[in-house]
Amino acid sequence: MSGLFGTFNVAKRGMSAQQKALDVVSHNIANANTEGYSRQRATMEASRPFGMPSMNNAMGPGQLGTGVQISSISRIRDGFLDYQVRTENGTSGLYEGREEFLTQIEGIMNEPSDTGVSTLLTKVFNSWGDLSLHPESSNSRTVVAQQSKALTDELNNTYNQLIKLKGNSQEVIKQNVVDINNMLDQINVLNQQVISVKVGGNEPNDLMDKRDLLVDQLSAKFGISIDKKGLGGEDLKADGYDAYLVKSIGKDDVSRFSYVSSIELKDKNDPTQGYNVTYYKNGDMSQKSETISMQLTPGQYKELDQCRVLLADKAGNVEKADGTLNLFLPKTGELQGYMSVQADIDKYVNELNNLAKGIAFSINAVHSGSATATEEDLFFVNSTDPTAAGEQSINAGNISIKKAIIDDVMLIKVGIGDTPGPTDGKRALAISSLRDIRLAIQDIDAGKTRAEFLTGKFDLDATLGVNMVKSNLNGMTVSGYFTDIVNRLAVQTQEAKRIVKNHGLLLAGLDESRTSISGVSLDEEMANMIQFQHAYQANAKIISTVDELLDVVINGLKK
Repeated sequence: MSGLFGTFNVAKRGMSAQQKALDVVSHNIANANTEGYSRQRATMEASRPFGMPSMNNAMGPGQLGTGVQISSISRIRDGFLDYQVRTENGTSGLYEGREEFLTQIEGIMNEPSDTGVSTLLTKVFNSWGDLSLHPESSNSRTVVAQQSKALTDELNNTYNQLIKLKGNSQEVIKQNVVDINNMLDQINVLNQQVISVKVGGNEPNDLMDKRDLLVDQLSAKFGISIDKKGLGGEDLKADGYDAYLVKSIGKDDVSRFSYVSSIELKDKNDPTQGYNVTYYKNGDMSQKSETISMQLTPGQYKELDQCRVLLADKAGNVEKADGTLNLFLPKTGELQGYMSVQADIDKYVNELNNLAKGIAFSINAVHSGSATATEEDLFFVNSTDPTAAGEQSINAGNISIKKAIIDDVMLIKVGIGDTPGPTDGKRALAISSLRDIRLAIQDIDAGKTRAEFLTGKFDLDATLGVNMVKSNLNGMTVSGYFTDIVNRLAVQTQEAKRIVKNHGLLLAGLDESRTSISGVSLDEEMANMIQFQHAYQANAKIISTVDELLDVVINGLKK
């Protein structure tokens, strides 16, 4: 329609388009500080003109425009930057998880300090050296007993704190399982809502922002891969796994995660009976637990104990393949960080156990003069089984001083003779010299006996006149072994901190790049607002002008 009414409609469309553009600007400004929000842009295009080519108007002046319309309201987003951020989120999450717990392990080790294991080891050997100079002194014997007890107490405490820390890391894994399942459910719902809005011909920008924010958060938990589907849908998997976690079609045919709360032997006296593996569906411990009976090799037990996360169906039922559990072992992300730290804790606990056992075996051997454990001559014992047989099971958690020695320090053997009491001090000097003896501590295992540990390395020392442990060229001193543990821990912690820092800088750069594209610039939005405001006012002026012209046409003819 041409004429004044046509002009009126053009101006009306112009006002409507500028108003919608102002609405978009207003929405952007309102969400300038909203996490995950992507700025939106109203795309304008010329509306369909009058005078489409035909036989009747072929020689006319051309098509007559009918104004403007909003063709779409789209969000500004760079998919490649999203991919980069999510990839770096996984690596950063891995080392942030490691740093968190490795730092706590350093605090538990408490090195270097005046009360740490290293200092207490030195004090123990020094006390034996002082006792060799004053074998008749009950005070010197008391110092040996008390310093040795301080060492065992610190080993017990360190062991218990590490075990507790491992339990804490498992609690964090459990909470992550719950959070991850909740995220996946939310993403699944948003996915379907996006598709529904797209089917209606609209752009679900805010819904897609919410989905992308959840995907960003999920990518810090473990590595993910995303397949873009039609109508804005997305299919999501964990890197290295074929199971879908989110599907645009068949939304219920997806996997979730369950949490293993305990792995216990059916019969502690008969390991061949297998294990009871107890798990909670979707990590929800408010629901009834489920138990599976199964056989586990030592390697499978260790892997399951350190992992604790099972791939399950949507209801949380664990998937079994050939009688085994389908463990979820991500390559990156916070989950992998917490899982790997458990392996580190197990390693440090095992090394502390070796240290405790090496100390007990070597000092007990020299104190008793025998490579074979005898109950009456023990100095260090297993607090849960203080017999000669219990010595084989000594670890950092149960090592202690024989109670009879604490009660009567005169039972400590000091000299060459087998009878406790004030003698020459040669045996005490031999025990003191153990600080410089290289022991194969790294080769100790849970089942090794004192005799096996000292095979070929225990003989009479001609100078001291007592049976003495001989140095092993492939071994380490007691202090050197513990120092090596502390140094490796420090290297691991510093590596985690360095990588967290480096990836933090990289992520900050990527976030800045993404924000420069998707973020809201208040200066830019204010400029757009003024531009659309002026355009709106100009269109309103056209309507006012058309109104005056119509008044001339309608009322002016009466004159």
